[in-house]
Parts: sequence; structure tokens; C-alpha cells
Amino acid sequence: MTYVFMTTSSKAPEVMSGLLIEAFDVQLSETDVSDISELESRNWDALVTCEYERLEGDLAWSLTVYAAEEVKQRPSETELATLMSQRLDAPVFFASGIGIPWIQRVAMPEGGSTLARVIESDEERPRLAVEAAESSITGFPTLPIQHFPEVVRAVAVPTPVTDAAVPAKPAREHEEIRGLLVNWERLGNRMHSGWPPAGWYSAEMYKEDLELRDRLEVRLRALAEGEQKAISASLSVLDAHYRTLTSNDGGESLRNALGNEVANTAERRWYWHRCPDPLPWTSE
Repeated sequence: MTYVFMTTSSKAPEVMSGLLIEAFDVQLSETDVSDISELESRNWDALVTCEYERLEGDLAWSLTVYAAEEVKQRPSETELATLMSQRLDAPVFFASGIGIPWIQRVAMPEGGSTLARVIESDEERPRLAVEAAESSITGFPTLPIQHFPEVVRAVAVPTPVTDAAVPAKPAREHEEIRGLLVNWERLGNRMHSGWPPAGWYSAEMYKEDLELRDRLEVRLRALAEGEQKAISASLSVLDAHYRTLTSNDGGESLRNALGNEVANTAERRWYWHRCPDPLPWTSE
């Protein structure tokens, strides 16, 4: 099992031997902690190893831990990151598990975790910059605190109504309309489930969803009569769901959030006149 971490702590390599013994319940003789470039003096028979490498920028060290199959006590990545953060008294960054490489989960020395956006420069010797986080991180007093739209979009949202109406792999001419129907169903299901993963959704993303609903209306009219009837039946189900989850405010909430970007909502279709309650973007 392989674990990959980054940390701000300058003393990380010094504490890793003791941490491996504690976390994996092995003996000192069964561990090896070495610089990634070191090859001669390693313990090649070790059951648990840690390779470390100096980083440039906001993070000091990259640490790759490997536990052999013979090791019976193997913590999860989150458990090991939490223990490491406590022993180092510093934040520890590791893969978020949501499939977005620049979004890292961060274990905090005081407990708990957050998400952070970590960007690598394209220099010959890359530098890592922690650009923002969803909550404060020890050692980064001026770090911008914000939500990450890409994290919200990455959350899997089921679309059973669309799946029943349009095949998962439709004919090429139906690919766009399936994508638009999926997006509309996801908006309703996000509302219904409390806006996962953090109860937040930006006004800009909401506006984009309504614009895609406009596009769906246009594409629907272009379908043959039989196809249009079948899609319209599914769309009616999704529209009804949307109505139950929203209230009519004439589009005022969205206009207040985005100003001129959504002018003249009174002239737009009915779904532009409705808003979620409570508003998911007021926690920004």
C-alpha cells in the first residue's frame, strides 16, 4: 500500500522512523527512511519505507510511504495523515479522493481537515503554491478562504429519470440533449440532497444551469415529433421536481447576487423566476 503526503514541516524526515513504527506496529529494523536520491545505505529488507524529497515553494517535503503486504496494521491514508500532522504539529496534504489533482485534502494538527487548491508552477524546478482553502490552515495566515466550484461539480449525482429516457450511450445526434437533460436533473437532485458536498452552490453555477435549461428547450424543439414527446415527458417530471424545491421570487435573488449578468429575468422563462430556499450561495 502506497501513501503520498506533503507537509510544511521542516523536521518531517527526522520523525518518520518513529511515526512508521507507531502507525504500522513494526520494529525499527523493519523500517527505512531515506532521501529519494539515496540508494546505497537503504534497508532493502524493510517492510515499511519512506522516501522523502525536498520541495520548493509553500510546502517543504514530499513523503512517499510504502507498506508491504506482510504488514498487518495498515492505517487509511486519512488516519496516517492525521497522525503525521499531530506528530509534526503542521498541516499534511494528501490526495482528496475526488479526482482533481490540484485539490488536496489537508489534515490539521488540531484535528479535522479541509480542502486546499495547490498549484505547481511550470518552472524547471517547480514551485508549489497553496492558493486557497475552504477553511484556515495553520501557517497560512493570509490564505484566501473560499469554496471550490470544481469540487462541487465533481460530486457524483444520480440521474435516474434521464437514464430511463435516453440511453447512457445515445446516438451522436442525441448526445447533447442527453447531457442537457442530465444537467437539469442534477440541479434538482443537488437541491434535494442539500447541495453536496458542503451545502454550497454559487450563484454563477446556478445561472449556468438555467442557461443550459434554455438550451435544452431549443434542442427539444428540433427533435422529431416522437422523440420530442418522449423527452418532454421526462422533462415534465424534472420540471415538477424543480418547482417543489424552489419558490417564485421573480428572479430577484439571482439578480441581487449577479447584478447585470441576469438582467431582464421577467422576460425569461419561468424557471428564471424561481430560486432555492434557502439560497445555497449566501455562505460564500
